[in-house]
Amino acid sequence: MKTTIDSQQLRVFASIAHLKNMSRAASHLGMTTSGVSHCLKALETDLGCPLVERSPRRFVLTRAGEELLVHAREILDRMKLVRVKLQASTDWRSGELRIGASETACELILPATLREFRESFPDFTLKIQQCSAPTAVSLIEEGRLDVALISDPTPFSGMESFAIGEDDLQFYVSPLHPWAIKRKAATDEIPKRRLILPERSSSTYSLIEKYFRAENIRIQPFIEIANERAIKEFVRLNLGIGILPRWLVAADVEQGLLVGLPLGRRKLKRHWRIIYPKTRKLVLSDNLFIKICRRVFLELLAAAEA
Repeated sequence: MKTTIDSQQLRVFASIAHLKNMSRAASHLGMTTSGVSHCLKALETDLGCPLVERSPRRFVLTRAGEELLVHAREILDRMKLVRVKLQASTDWRSGELRIGASETACELILPATLREFRESFPDFTLKIQQCSAPTAVSLIEEGRLDVALISDPTPFSGMESFAIGEDDLQFYVSPLHPWAIKRKAATDEIPKRRLILPERSSSTYSLIEKYFRAENIRIQPFIEIANERAIKEFVRLNLGIGILPRWLVAADVEQGLLVGLPLGRRKLKRHWRIIYPKTRKLVLSDNLFIKICRRVFLELLAAAEA
């Protein structure tokens, strides 16, 4: 016993019902009028009931035809949607990737990453949202970002992460600063010194604050700013003391424009990760983006050590 309906016959029937004319339906489908008529008769025979009332001047669906039309439209729409989705999934070179990243990542990590990514996915639309780690997590949860490149995120349920690498943070001062002359950071002076730090809402600020809290030292920023490059420039002008990653200031230290000093007895490591929702199944474009990000970041670290 036959249990399915021929999709071509169903498509012909839906066109006839919509256009209410065999000839127009044939033209729309790229068929002959006799071919359309044959398909309709075959469908009626298969279903065992008439679907249209034929007359020279009227084209009216029978009760069975009206009921079938409702289902036919739904079935054909779903078939069309399946085709679109499958074509999109197989066309792996085109698509969209929405990326969240800190200001430092946007300026120093993403440019080289996206330049290489474009070579493999030239037709991708890339949308970049500059934001802090907490904001990035919120945007991912709201479905407004696909992935985010952030440092030291607090673990959140519903998130997966991929480690990119880690950097270490140190004090950096102008060569004219008293600490540079002594070649030592005076721990007891830290609360009184002008500290130039990342904005208070950032994960890096929380990391720094936690580090000094463990040493019973209370920090009070003189300047708060999200841009670590700006912090570097303020320090070069001897406006205060910055806490920055070595790879960001390696060239300035080599040129004698900045002096690096340990924060204390312990190192302060900052971990970088790509985060994404657990519900997102990583595809080729996602994996390539992550791979390139990691390599670019490690190259920045290696260049600072050279």
